Amino acid sequence: MQLVLLSIALFYLVGSCTSPAEKERVNSTNHFQINYTALDDGNIKEIADSLEVSYPKITAHLQSGDLPIVKVHFYESPHALKRAFPGMPDWAIGQAINVTEIHMLSPNHSSQDYKTMIRNTKHEFAHCVSMKINPTIANNPRWLWEAVADYEANLPWDPHMLAYMVNQQPPPIAALNNFSDPKIYEVGYFIAQFIDESYGASALRSLIQNNGDLKATLNLNEEEFTRKWFAFVKSKYSI
Repeated sequence: MQLVLLSIALFYLVGSCTSPAEKERVNSTNHFQINYTALDDGNIKEIADSLEVSYPKITAHLQSGDLPIVKVHFYESPHALKRAFPGMPDWAIGQAINVTEIHMLSPNHSSQDYKTMIRNTKHEFAHCVSMKINPTIANNPRWLWEAVADYEANLPWDPHMLAYMVNQQPPPIAALNNFSDPKIYEVGYFIAQFIDESYGASALRSLIQNNGDLKATLNLNEEEFTRKWFAFVKSKYSI
């Protein structure tokens, strides 16, 4: 259901990496500058409108205030994305590298689901918003970084399809912070939903500000927090 994103926010110096066949076009909106190729000619306005609709929702929910214009770069192929970011793993399809810059495989690439890729772009924008609130938050901690982005982009999994959830074995925070473990992409939405619905959006923002200090914000240690968010999921989704 959900496509895994890199979202490491590595700060590369990116130059122009497009060939003549991949020459970029530009679509500017109130809050985004979208750089794209011919692959997106047919629906770039739809893509831009979708991002604009999400902008006030995410910034208001996380109480970030306005961001500078966010530049979104869509690449027409995984090869073009890899050429721009040689260190990016083969499975990665996008990343936010700072508050104002996102690099993504085109939502129209034949290997991807278009609607999911639009949500994945919103996921990366949510990272930009988190970095606006706290410049040190990128993967620090990873569980919160990805949970907030999944929730704000509306990227839930079906918990009934996750064997470890059905078997009543929620992953501990240590596993969710492990870069080789994809579980945070599977349960991140539910974790942020638990925080939001149980403590309010101000708690999400506070955790972003203090780099996931659960004790300071929720008066919970990691084990207590895991028990509580899993109990919330069990009750809400009947697993």
